[in-house]
Amino acid sequence: MREDRFTGKVAFITGAAQGMGYQLALDLAKEGARVVISDVEESALKEAGEALKKQGAQYLALKCDVSSRRQVEEAITKTVETFGRLDILVNNAGLLKSFSIEDTTDELIDATLDINIKGVLYAIRKVTPIMKKQQYGRIINVASITGKNGDNSTTFAYGASKGAVISLTRSVARQLGPFGVTCNAIAPHAVMTKMMEYWDDAKKAEAAAKIPVKRLGTIQDMSQLMMYLASEDAGFVNGETVNINGGYYMD
Repeated sequence: MREDRFTGKVAFITGAAQGMGYQLALDLAKEGARVVISDVEESALKEAGEALKKQGAQYLALKCDVSSRRQVEEAITKTVETFGRLDILVNNAGLLKSFSIEDTTDELIDATLDINIKGVLYAIRKVTPIMKKQQYGRIINVASITGKNGDNSTTFAYGASKGAVISLTRSVARQLGPFGVTCNAIAPHAVMTKMMEYWDDAKKAEAAAKIPVKRLGTIQDMSQLMMYLASEDAGFVNGETVNINGGYYMD
């Protein structure tokens, strides 16, 4: 850890009240970033803010439903009004539900696509003129192994949404690269966050056994990779979706 790696930088993280977004907020703040945590869950957001406050971080906590274009745009506007700039955008908010194809309702399809794709598009569209003007920016999208390999344990809309995130990451990287803005994604597998609560102990053990490093992923694993992609050290990494799964899936 370099305590000054993100000094002067401002990071906006969606879905940051818990899990990997929360861990990333703590880690970025430890290295000097001013962080904006956004989430739809107010109580969890308040607790996350208290943790950042105890750490001595400069932060802003904003309730935001990423499926609402208005809320996303208002939260990003508030970020720039408060801190004067926005350097790092992390699209971490997501929806994952376990249903068969036959049991996946229209409402679940809409909700999955609204949060996992539209929310990412709204945020990127809003930060683009800000980052272009700065001639600097780091955009990180949380995709999934399911976006590359498909999946048989979640609703089929989830893998489709994450495949779209991988594609849009490349499109944004091509279009914003000339302005000093990079866009990358991570593709996790078997990371024990709240979204994975539907896995029982037997399924966890089975998943770990299939991973070459013989363990499940942690939010700390995810945060460290995103920290690198958010840093100036990753300035020549652009348009990539980085597998982070202990070697379970390689491409």
